[in-house]
Amino acid sequence: MKFSSCRGIIIKDNKLVVMQREKKGRRYCTFPGGHVEGNETNEECVVRELMEEFGIVVKPRRLIYGFESNGAMQGFFVLDWISGDIHKTDGEEYQENRKNGFYNPTMIDLSKLVEKNLVPEEIRDLLLNDLKTYGKELNREYIVIKKQCKCRC
Repeated sequence: MKFSSCRGIIIKDNKLVVMQREKKGRRYCTFPGGHVEGNETNEECVVRELMEEFGIVVKPRRLIYGFESNGAMQGFFVLDWISGDIHKTDGEEYQENRKNGFYNPTMIDLSKLVEKNLVPEEIRDLLLNDLKTYGKELNREYIVIKKQCKCRC
């Protein structure tokens, strides 16, 4: 399956790699990643995005979540951190004239995940449960999650 975007789950030293965001007055964290471009594979996408946005080399270990929202499907991969240090790169997210909000690559303690505004919250909650069940290796089978509609349809 080709996803519209791919995201990474990287755990190192009891911390999760995330992108802090501030956009339109809203503060939150996201799983690192982005849109699949051209003919690249899902794995190539997540590797490229982590280098572009975080400056780190990663290797996909396994696909564990599919997340369907608004007709788009995202893939969430457990990644191994191979080399590099997290830093702001010269990627488009950090350009001064960028009008799409503030970006800050960082890590948050796993013990503080429950209190963080990490989106999508459905994946955050599943990850918290899976960390208890499977440990940091996240040796679980692939599962698809559909965003729950909060409207009164």
